Parts: sequence; structure tokens; C-alpha cells
Amino acid sequence: MRVIILATNNFRTGFIATGREGAKLKLGRPKKGRWTVHYRPSPQAIAIADHLLPRGRRVTSFLLIEADEQTDVVVTYPLNTTATSPTFLQPKYETLRTITFEGFKLADSRFGLWDDEELDPEQVLQRLPSGFVKDPYFGLGLNFDIRYIAETVEKIAGVTDIRLRRGRATGLPSVQGPSYLLSARQFDDVRKVVNRIHGRALTTAADEKWRMAHNSLLTPLDSRTYPAREPKYRKDAVRDAIGARGEGIDFSKADQKAIVSAATAATRTARKTEPALLLRLSREIEVVTLEELLDRFEAMLEKNLNETTWQTFFSENPFVLRLAFGHPIAVLGGQTTVGGHKFDGTGGKISDFAVKAAASGNLGLVEIKTPATKLIEERPYRGDLHAPGREFTGAINQILDQRYKLQKTISALKDASGRWDVETYAVQGVLIIGRLPEGAALLKSFELFRNALKSISVITFDELAYKLQHLLEVLRNDNTR
Repeated sequence: MRVIILATNNFRTGFIATGREGAKLKLGRPKKGRWTVHYRPSPQAIAIADHLLPRGRRVTSFLLIEADEQTDVVVTYPLNTTATSPTFLQPKYETLRTITFEGFKLADSRFGLWDDEELDPEQVLQRLPSGFVKDPYFGLGLNFDIRYIAETVEKIAGVTDIRLRRGRATGLPSVQGPSYLLSARQFDDVRKVVNRIHGRALTTAADEKWRMAHNSLLTPLDSRTYPAREPKYRKDAVRDAIGARGEGIDFSKADQKAIVSAATAATRTARKTEPALLLRLSREIEVVTLEELLDRFEAMLEKNLNETTWQTFFSENPFVLRLAFGHPIAVLGGQTTVGGHKFDGTGGKISDFAVKAAASGNLGLVEIKTPATKLIEERPYRGDLHAPGREFTGAINQILDQRYKLQKTISALKDASGRWDVETYAVQGVLIIGRLPEGAALLKSFELFRNALKSISVITFDELAYKLQHLLEVLRNDNTR
């Protein structure tokens, strides 16, 4: 296998540049759909490690990733890359040696920006599921705050690999040979619970430390100015008091009233005295709410639902619609008449949703199809080019016709509806339809077609899911600061 050295900022054959502290990555050139990535520590890191714990190390490379495009399997070898650690350049875990990803399309060269001999391993690793280290210079593996998952699996004798399979594979988790098999959904459920427990523990510990310091250092000095602080009310204390079946309890009307009143009063007080605490609580609610929304969205994707069901979902969650636009918008409503007498009237051309730009009032139209809608024909049109599907092109023409009718009748619509804050300067159309095609030729044909469209943006359902996942990661990271 021929090995080429790649730069961290410009992964081009033959270019050599320093990575984290001078470390480098080596990419094995693809052969029969297989490729590898090796990690080479910097001489400076070797020198630091030998200074702290002399072992006479020599600079060499370590296997970090093995990928097979044909089987869609990527095997990672978590490595300790911290030069000050006693286990520097040794496996990151005691008995686990590999973490394997199956069915995530990580090995697919089209997601790695292949161009002759070029690949960006860091971009490939960005497609790893949440909870995994995505920076090869930090040795991969699980994020530190959920290391308990790896340590728990290590209790199983003979298991040296965690194998994660995409989807809701039945019969999992299980052990097959040296591998502990887990579906991606099951892993994500455990990860979320561990993260929530971790966050609550950090908050509790910090509060107790502040209280102890205050009562020990300030209260003895002047108890009137610095009265002793009582332990704070802990989140979930009510749930713990009434048991795990709290949602099933038939609260009396008096209890319901007291709970609502207490929550309202606490919010008003916190806004004045503990704004940071209220903001932290608000962010926690946002994270939990978005997690539930994403779970519901992904569950719906696995079912064969009709357009009406999806229209109802977007109507109940207009926030998801806003992700499809590149600027702030306001949703005017669903099933909007664009060629009738009123925006909410009957007759004429009906758009699934009408939106307006928050700043300019410029209108936009949204058409919803289903994830099962065929985007590209399976049979090639010519060579490796495929024609767009009939339903796909029909939906595009549907939006164009709606826009045409809207621009012709906008003055009458504004007069009849009393809406003067909308304009049709350049009506943008958004079509939410289908799922990303699988296979390089189909994906190429899809991208060529949709990017050539003028004033109509096409976004697939799985791309909306990616947007939700990215936003959730941002909120989680912001909530840990």
C-alpha cells in the first residue's frame, strides 16, 4: 500500500504541514474501496513524554482508522495522544481496542472529497454520531463525559470492540464474538441519559461548593449581612418524591393549582435574582424539547406517512420550516390560497405554507411532499446521468404556478385580507421532498438538477434532520459553558 502524508489544512498529496503540536496523519491510498489513516505524533510530544517517563520512544505511526467502502464499515482504534499521560500512545481503554461503525456511510469516498488522491479525514469524521471524538489528533473514541459507556462494556469478558449499527436493529444490544453490538438509536438514548445525569451532577456540586464557602467564610464574619444559605431546591426533587410514575398520578385540583402557581412564582423570582439560573433552565428546556422533536421527526421518517400527516407536523412545528430558509421568516399559515380572494380563503391555487421575510415582508411559498417521493429515476438517461422523477418535476412546476398566480393577484389579496405587510418582490419557493439518493451517480444527478434551479430551493427530509441534529449539538455545547 502506497502511503501519502497529508496536511491538516490542505490535504494534498505530497504536502507536509504540522497538525496538532506537529502531529501528522498518513492516508493509505484507496485500494479496492479500502483505505486507512495512521497517526504520527510529533517529535516534540515524544520528547515531552520521555522527559516525564523515560522509555526511549521513537517516532512512528499508529493505525487510527480502517475503512471499507463496499461493506460500509469503518473501524477506529482509539489512541491516547496526550503526551503528558503515562499511557501515551497506548490504546485509550483497558480492554476495548476498537469502535466499529456500520452503515453510516463514513467509508463512502464521495463524502470524503476524493479527488484522485485527496481525502480530508477530519471531514469524514464529522459524520460520526454524536458522542464520539471527531478530531483524529485527539485519538478518537468516546467523549470523556460518556466514557462510562466504554468502561461498562469492558466488564464483559472477551469483548474488545463496540460495534455500532445505524438504525433500530432488532435483537440489540448483544455480544457476538469480541464485539458488543448496539444500534445507533440505543446508543444515543444511553448517551442522552448519561449527559443529563452528568449535567445535573455538575450543577449540584457547584451549588454545594458555593454554599459551603459562603457559610464557612462569610456567615461567621457577619451573620446579618451574610446569612447562612440553605441547600437549594434540586431539580427533579418533586419527581423523586412522588416516584417514577409521576406522570400517571391523578393530581387533585388543589395540587395542580399549587404546582402551576409555584412554577410561575419561581420563574418571576429567578428572572430578577438569578437571571443566569433562569437562562440555564431555559436552555435545558430548549435542549430537551429539541431532542424530543428530533426523535419524533426521525421516527416519522421510518414510517410511510402521507402528505397530510407531514403538513400537520410542520404546521405544529413551524420552527422546523424556518430551518429551510437562510434568513428569519414568519409563517403566515398552512394551506394558503395564493390565487383566491383571501390568504386564508377557498378556491384558487393552494400552497401548503406561505411565509414572509421578517425584515422585508417578501413572500415565500413552501410545498411539502413525502420522504418516499422518488427524486431521481433509477434507469440511467444517458451514461451515468439520471433524469429527475416525475413527482419531483411536477412539484417544482406546482410551485412555479403558485408563484405566478400569487404575483398576479397580490394586490387583490392584500386589499381583501387587510394584510399590507407582505410583498412579492422575488417570491422564493422551498420544496421539502424525498431523501438523498444513494449511489454516486444518483446523487450527482440530483445535485446537478437542484442546484440549477432558479428561485426554488430543494431540501430533503434527511437534510432537515441533519439541520436539527446540528442545532442540537450547538445548544448542548452552549449549555455546558
